[in-house]
Amino acid sequence: MRQSRAGFIVRGHDVSLRRQRSERPIIRPGRVKAPFLLFVPSYGNGGSGEFVRSVALAQAAQRRWPGARIEFLLPGGPGTRQDAPFPKICHDGPEDSKGAFDREHLQRLRPDVAIFDSACRSPTLRLCRQLGIRSAYISDREGTCRKAFRLDWLRTLDAHWHQREHVTGSAFTAAQRLKMRLSSTHRKVFDTYFPEQPADWNTLPEPLRERLAKGYVLFSPGGGGYRIDGRPVSEMFLDAAERVHAAHGVECLSLLGSLYEGNAASTRTSTLRQVPQELFLELMRRARVVVTNGGHTLHQALACGAVCVTAPLGGDDQPGRIAAYARAGLVRASAPKVDALVDAVGTLLEDSGACAAQRRRALNQKISNGIPLMLDAIAELISSPP
Repeated sequence: MRQSRAGFIVRGHDVSLRRQRSERPIIRPGRVKAPFLLFVPSYGNGGSGEFVRSVALAQAAQRRWPGARIEFLLPGGPGTRQDAPFPKICHDGPEDSKGAFDREHLQRLRPDVAIFDSACRSPTLRLCRQLGIRSAYISDREGTCRKAFRLDWLRTLDAHWHQREHVTGSAFTAAQRLKMRLSSTHRKVFDTYFPEQPADWNTLPEPLRERLAKGYVLFSPGGGGYRIDGRPVSEMFLDAAERVHAAHGVECLSLLGSLYEGNAASTRTSTLRQVPQELFLELMRRARVVVTNGGHTLHQALACGAVCVTAPLGGDDQPGRIAAYARAGLVRASAPKVDALVDAVGTLLEDSGACAAQRRRALNQKISNGIPLMLDAIAELISSPP
């Protein structure tokens, strides 16, 4: 841990300026009751990072508290994931009715903790406070983080968990650190999220394991819901994988993504629609090169020490993040074009020294995992009175 001059702790630790250590309950996970957790992630337009993060946290909570009741309130409409492995209710009305939808179900369900990922409305937080529901909010960009510092949130939001937009940058602005002195919100910072249990490599089909044992390049465009010049990014990545294999003779595995709706098939390489999160991490650890986007998947890849080729596939946060990481030598940046991806991968495959240096720099970042941090925060919320 590193203590800053402002008096808060960064890199995956508590950043509350108001609460003193003696005021916080001692957290003993085995003695905390099995909670009722309601997850309310906000996402759409081809992105699914918030959904994946909420599901990963929910699954980890289920492992810590096997008797926990866990449910989801999900957005509806085209291009959204609704395959949460938990009971769920989907909002299929107009966007401006989402707040009323959330409040209706909060009033009916009365969870112990409501966890809002990337969006929440002030009346919803006030209702949580009135009903004795503990509230937590997850942010991961400048815009979503700014919401957590609204004046009316400073006393109504119980917990704020921020995934840093850039692992090479600071978590909060000077103005936000000043507002912490006026806030009762308990804040924590992390870099990425992933399950900590080991993967079962044998769940992959044996023929595929044999092919990957010779070394491979992993192509993963995230959820696969975005399009570049009208073409699904999953098909663009698959095309690049086929061409890398043809040019270098290396095995390539393409993960098409859960939001990909096409029927593209490989002719020379391997494809899967999606894999469990822990197996995805293991695939990144073992890959010679990982080709991905500039969103949540990139931080997971860096945490695995992966050698990355990265292209912006969607979302206004991706270009700036990729540029910052390329300057730091953490990734090799690429335009979101098949030719550019093939050239970037080929350059790394032919330069083992560059790969080793990039992997070393990624591992030196010591990227913090938010899953155990958020689980401990949930335990604190349900152990203390509202």
